[in-house]
Amino acid sequence: MAMAETIGQRIKQKREVLGLTQSEVAEKLFVTQQTVARWEGDKHLPPITALEDLAKLFDVKPAYFFGGDKVVMHKFNFFAFFGSMVFNLLFFWMVAISIVTFLLTNWAMIFGGLIAPLAIGYQAVYGIRQFEWSRFGVACLFTIIAIVVLLQFGGSLTPIFGAC
Repeated sequence: MAMAETIGQRIKQKREVLGLTQSEVAEKLFVTQQTVARWEGDKHLPPITALEDLAKLFDVKPAYFFGGDKVVMHKFNFFAFFGSMVFNLLFFWMVAISIVTFLLTNWAMIFGGLIAPLAIGYQAVYGIRQFEWSRFGVACLFTIIAIVVLLQFGGSLTPIFGAC
């Protein structure tokens, strides 16, 4: 037997299967026969309490009246799955590459700050560039900043994210 589409049609279908009249159903639910007729004719919706009583009378779950016994098959959408996976994979790698690049840049700047005075001394000793106190002072300032950053973040491998 095909599943009826509306609540009223389902009430009528179950009543007829059980061989009951509208009057008999009305009597058992303490409503009038016209009320049952209106429900079956989809003129009015029965209240929830009436649906619970109908479910007991017809020996079904209340969800039956709302089509709750229908089995819904969901088809697997390969293209949606594939698109989602590609997007997530690309997004992951973009974020990962950005973070690695950011961290490597930070470490390179810290390392550069630490060796800056040594590089200026090397250039002066081997005659590559003349020694200037202003350049040496700025290099020492960068070294101090690099040391502070290292001490602040405890020498962890993630100097910026280590504080989080």
